[in-house]
Amino acid sequence: MSDSSEQTIEIKKSTARAAAMARTWAARREWAANPVCCCGCGGKLAVGKDPEHQRLFCQGHDGRLHKLLRQVLRGEASRQDIPVAARANLARIKFVQNDREIQKAFANPGQQANRRRKLQP
Repeated sequence: MSDSSEQTIEIKKSTARAAAMARTWAARREWAANPVCCCGCGGKLAVGKDPEHQRLFCQGHDGRLHKLLRQVLRGEASRQDIPVAARANLARIKFVQNDREIQKAFANPGQQANRRRKLQP
């Protein structure tokens, strides 16, 4: 192939998606350097030797986040009330990953509608 045809095939990355991922990873790096409780209380956690075994909550505070997420689903609290630390560690919080209903509290409702429109012919 010639150089001109390779340039036309070049894949363009979405700048909006790249910016969103940059923000997400910045939050994760910030949390890893200074871990705080994911319930939103701001309690400092000890830095673990192994990042995979880093604690996410102070003792008993996982219930506080669970309560807040149920309030978001009922409409008693807004999605903006979910702590940044919980959003940054969403994939590591087991009770969120095990419950589809609670995952909906983190989802952006407009994003789901866009996905449905793209899937329909």
